[in-house]
Amino acid sequence: MGIDLIKHVLGAAAACLWLTAAAQTAAPAPNPPATRVVTLGTQGGPLPSRNRAQPANAVVVNGAIYLVDAGNGVLRQLTLAGLDYRRVSQIFITHNHDDHNADWGTLMGVQWSTGRRAPVQVFGPAGTEDMLQGFLRYFEPNARIRSADAKMAEAPRNLFRAKDVQPGGVVYQDANVKVSAAEVCHYHFRPDATGVTNDKALAFRFETADKVIVFSGDTGACGEALVAFAKGADILVHEVVSLPLVEASLRAFMASQPGARPPPGLLEELMRHMADDHTVPEDIGRLAAAAGVKKVVLSHFVPGRDDDPDSAYVDGVKKHFSGPVIAARDLMEF
Repeated sequence: MGIDLIKHVLGAAAACLWLTAAAQTAAPAPNPPATRVVTLGTQGGPLPSRNRAQPANAVVVNGAIYLVDAGNGVLRQLTLAGLDYRRVSQIFITHNHDDHNADWGTLMGVQWSTGRRAPVQVFGPAGTEDMLQGFLRYFEPNARIRSADAKMAEAPRNLFRAKDVQPGGVVYQDANVKVSAAEVCHYHFRPDATGVTNDKALAFRFETADKVIVFSGDTGACGEALVAFAKGADILVHEVVSLPLVEASLRAFMASQPGARPPPGLLEELMRHMADDHTVPEDIGRLAAAAGVKKVVLSHFVPGRDDDPDSAYVDGVKKHFSGPVIAARDLMEF
């Protein structure tokens, strides 16, 4: 019995060492396409959906994985896409709404728990560095217990990194990509709001050897600013809202709550937010045409109901843009 126990312990230790080594030495798949985009999560807003995950995209360049947004469930979406979550080294957050930033800490934590010992860097608007400090505190009990159970080479605090970036130029560059950020028009704060003056929403532009990909993030119509930023892009991944579908959804929800009276003006305020802080299909078409992009990939669907027809989002874009327009689903690849 004693010998069997020793064999069991040695086997478990060997398995842990193998997992750690695999995480450190995993090689890219042979001859991958140079640049790919995977729409990991395409639902807009924080409400859960049966068929769409929260916003997230992967840019894969020569086998390296760059993550754009990390909504709830991104770890599973990476796995379903066949992408090794332990090999994500750079994460780019468009803005600090929870449908976009909820799980980047979770992703880093599971990377560490399953053997990654190389740094992970998160780039995002003001507030991203503070969020990392909050996650490190949240993660401490797990890290303490695992470190007491087996010797860990590095503490999470030495591997998890975050940087608040300013829009208006290059925010990251390596041998595969050059990433630039621009401020977009997602926030229209109340005149009496306090403590939010430094908060910004960003678009990201990825330039690789063979492709230019622009992610709008969440934004209303920005006029010429986003046109210049998206100029000549091979792929424009853009959020989209259907105002008629949003209003129909809100009215149906209110009607389903017998006896409950929404506060006066709530419907009007919600519709103002959707109109000002998000982008209708026609404006996406105008932007894509003016910027001369080659393909539009629609994502972050609002309301994004399971039975919404693609035409509700695509047709308005096609009124002004003659190139391909695709209503993305989770785990599509471009």
